[in-house]
Amino acid sequence: MRGLLVTIAVFLCTVGTPLSAQEGMEGLRHGKLDNGLTYYVKHSKAEPGRVSFYLLQNVGAILEEDHENGLAHFLEHMAFNGTTHFPGGVMPYLRGRGIFTFNAKTGINQTVYNIEDVPVAEGGLVDTCMFIVKDWCSEILLKDKDIDEERGVIIEEWRSHYNVGRRLQEGAAPVVYNHTKYAKRNVIGTVELLQSFPSDVLREFYRKWYRPDLQCVIVVGDIDEEEFEERVKELFGQIPARENPLERYEVEIPDRADMDYMLILDAENPSKMISFHQRAHRQEGLDEVGRKAYSFKARIFNALMGQRLSRIVNANKEKFLSVSGTFESFVRNYNGFSLDVIPYKNQDAEAFEQVWTAWEEIRRYGFTDKEVERVQEALFQELMKMESEVEKESNPYYVSVFQNHFLAGMPFHEQPVELGLLKEALLEITAEDMSHWIHSWANDSNQIVVVSGNDKDYKYLTKDDILNIMAKVAEKDIEPEVEEHKTPEPFDLQLQAGTIRKVKKLDRFKAEEWTLSNGAKVYYKHVEEGHGFFSLACSSHGGRSVVATEDLPTLTAMQALTLKSGLYKYDLSTLKELVQGKQIRLNMMISDYTEGFGGSTKAENAELLFQLYYLLFQQPRFDRTQFDKYVERSRYAYENQRKTPQNLVQDTIRMLTVREDERNKDYGVAYFDMMNFERLESLYRERFSNAGEFTFCIVGDIDRDEAARLACEYIGALPSRGGKKEEYIIRDYSVDTDTIAREFKVVMPGDKGMVNIVLENDGKFSLKEQIAFNIWGQMLRARYFSIVREQESASYGVNADAGYRDFPDRKATLMIGFETESDKVERMKEIIYRELEKSTKELFKESELAPVVTVIKRSNEQVNENLGIDFWMNVLNSYAEYGKDITDHSAFDKALDSITVKDIQRVAQKFLKHVKLRDWVIKSEKENPLSDWE
Repeated sequence: MRGLLVTIAVFLCTVGTPLSAQEGMEGLRHGKLDNGLTYYVKHSKAEPGRVSFYLLQNVGAILEEDHENGLAHFLEHMAFNGTTHFPGGVMPYLRGRGIFTFNAKTGINQTVYNIEDVPVAEGGLVDTCMFIVKDWCSEILLKDKDIDEERGVIIEEWRSHYNVGRRLQEGAAPVVYNHTKYAKRNVIGTVELLQSFPSDVLREFYRKWYRPDLQCVIVVGDIDEEEFEERVKELFGQIPARENPLERYEVEIPDRADMDYMLILDAENPSKMISFHQRAHRQEGLDEVGRKAYSFKARIFNALMGQRLSRIVNANKEKFLSVSGTFESFVRNYNGFSLDVIPYKNQDAEAFEQVWTAWEEIRRYGFTDKEVERVQEALFQELMKMESEVEKESNPYYVSVFQNHFLAGMPFHEQPVELGLLKEALLEITAEDMSHWIHSWANDSNQIVVVSGNDKDYKYLTKDDILNIMAKVAEKDIEPEVEEHKTPEPFDLQLQAGTIRKVKKLDRFKAEEWTLSNGAKVYYKHVEEGHGFFSLACSSHGGRSVVATEDLPTLTAMQALTLKSGLYKYDLSTLKELVQGKQIRLNMMISDYTEGFGGSTKAENAELLFQLYYLLFQQPRFDRTQFDKYVERSRYAYENQRKTPQNLVQDTIRMLTVREDERNKDYGVAYFDMMNFERLESLYRERFSNAGEFTFCIVGDIDRDEAARLACEYIGALPSRGGKKEEYIIRDYSVDTDTIAREFKVVMPGDKGMVNIVLENDGKFSLKEQIAFNIWGQMLRARYFSIVREQESASYGVNADAGYRDFPDRKATLMIGFETESDKVERMKEIIYRELEKSTKELFKESELAPVVTVIKRSNEQVNENLGIDFWMNVLNSYAEYGKDITDHSAFDKALDSITVKDIQRVAQKFLKHVKLRDWVIKSEKENPLSDWE
């Protein structure tokens, strides 16, 4: 939902013009300093006692010359390595003071730095963070030694992202960007250049482009705006203005009259795809409401395009495995339309013609009034929900609109005013407007087709094939969409309502537990922060664990097909019509040990949600045609999956670590033959036939008496039977071998070594030991980061996650993973195991423990500050399932406050004393570029 407000910002030429509070936002302090730097300072109630800082640079990879390729991103890394006031590095300074929410991201056109969640009460820390942002602007040290050490880190980042997705993206770039500079800038650069560029080249890039007239500082939080404006002026005004600065140019992508085409083959590509792209210039000359309407038209288009394509599938006529069509932002000043088709094998032409025909119909006739109105209503309801959550969402809103104002001059308002303008823009859109909008960009220019695959011997569509199909469709006599509108018949449920037999007050939660006459338990909690919305969920024990072995394939189909054929007397289209515009979300879930339903809506639609819940229990609907199609598609996907060398390794690992029996064996394609339509509904009813086994939770902004009435009328009417409640069966398929270590060599692009280490201990750990164990994992991660990344420059990062569970079984697990160059694997593993062993013999430093404890405490505080529907649903669920009160932090807080570095050492010793080890290494066998494009 945040994305809605971010993407619909509009254009107005006000960049550089001081803006008073009355013109934009109450209290906002905004302006431009004499040196050219822009600033925004805004008070926000979203995070009491906290403030966040952002530095936005109107500088990205597009400004690089060929000999600078990747240096904008390299410079972002160097900003954390050393500055004038923080020569030892920004990162260790912030971490050492409990600030972990900081980052930076380099894009093709801009770079953003952020330091978030800084306690306002710690004035010295706030001042220091502002100094860090100021240093980033003009005082990054860029020492030769630091640059050379960071080369390895960024090469490892390049290595970690060198996958089939990136290869396909870079391979298609020349045609997608019409052979402009955009096609040559992938942000991270090349290994060759990263290894060899002279340090002075990076310093020159910094000098050229990091300057006040291209910089913007944003301060948002629980602050006094006037005070912080003065701080910004005083501190950032010291940065000297740049004399005779280079022009911050924009790269234009020339129009192209003929269609461009590319075929890309990659052995690791999981599927064959036909992708049509069309660039469109951002439309100029629109007023504010017009620009908001433009963005809404894109959202309406994407929704309706998806619905039109889905109708082909619903009619069982599709020639494709999957398809999508979207209009979205492309690069600065450009949007783009994409149509992606994954055809069934050897049906490429038929699939593309089918999808292109659906697109041609839209180009000719647009959408119907009814189609547009339905999506408008759904979007309007989103805006209404956002209106109720304005304060909670204010920080990301402020940051996004300030960024858009700085980069593109887009005007902004307080959120309530903005939402009012959005409603106005949305409701004015008509089906005719949609047609005009589509015709404004859907022409015959700037068209690109990229065909990608994995088999050099396959017959792919050529450029001539595509053009011939387009020409053929253009000659077709296509009839416009005729939508048959069926008013759903009203519910005719004849229910025998139940009653509430017992009410138990749960004072600790300000909630109630109701026992209904059919034995069902209902937990009710009013949550004002729901702002007119509530959630309804239910669950019972059992899940997959109690389903007969021969029924497991059918259970998989049942999960996928629930609601796909509709419900009760309503087919799927009628059911959608019934809930259209009512913001009802409904789903079924079956896990290994539980099953249930989840749903949510506005309180005014509560009756309908409860009715649907009743029908989910009592009147499921499964269609034979839908079932056959699901089995066919699933079998096709399985038979045509592309197994990469890494997939094959994972299969081997599974064979080594998992004990196979009839319940979990790989049946191959025979698995789909075991799916039984005749068992589908009866299996469903077995899982959802006894309301007395289910616990229901009603949480949100719904009146207590209304919730009780609905619970009695619908939940109380569900059938129930006595006897012992069904319980789950714990099934453990892990092998007993203590240590399994394997190294695999596979053919894959890039010189890679991938390491995954898993250690497990099934002993009992006290609450204090569990907390210490989690802290140990975080401290190990920091150690590995410091040694493997910062000192050795051997990996982009090392994951180290420690966690404890007591359901379904008791287990403490430490997982460690990283990627590096193949030849460095053994040395890095030595470091990993050395630090594990060191944990048992030497104490960590207090300076390593304190920041981790601070972060845990702050995380708990944030949970307590966001006591919404999801929080209370989790609270009541935990109480109902396990009798736990997760709102009582006293024991946790007491244990956390008492933890010492000696406790960390003890838990490390206890964990490693009786541990199972799984050590996997995957190395590339040889350098073997698998990509091939023409």
